[in-house]
Amino acid sequence: MATRGTWDAFSLQITGLATFPEIKPVNADIMIAAFDAAADELCHLSGVAPQGLTGTLTLEVFGWMLSATTGTIGLRAEVEAVTPGDSLNRGTTHSFDSINYATSATVPGTAGFEFQTTITLTNNDSIAAGDDFIIRFGRDADGTGTTDSATADFHLSKIELRDAA
Repeated sequence: MATRGTWDAFSLQITGLATFPEIKPVNADIMIAAFDAAADELCHLSGVAPQGLTGTLTLEVFGWMLSATTGTIGLRAEVEAVTPGDSLNRGTTHSFDSINYATSATVPGTAGFEFQTTITLTNNDSIAAGDDFIIRFGRDADGTGTTDSATADFHLSKIELRDAA
């Protein structure tokens, strides 16, 4: 698997979204995005698809629960890929593919321990090298597509985009 992009709390885009995570420091060295347990919250990751992008894409998601020690969290991601010359008005319209849901991730039995889960981007809007892309990522707190039973904020530390290369 090859890393094709990484994002941390500083690089998440939250403007223009109705519900979004709180970006805040946890201590002097770490910024996180706190995704609420009671409501779906979203953010955007953006970039240009790199040369050599190939095969199945995954998002590797890293984070922890500040207080919850039982239950699961559900995460989701959807991709919008725009090839230069596409007939999409970027100023007024989005064209996201269907939502990809992660298998519910069991939270560690000790609060504050980091864990990792994967979202396979099967629905990826036919992203190809050179495409401008946005990945709308979030917590599926209401359990629409996956089980989310943890009762505390999920603290996202980083996200990595990988492919099969």
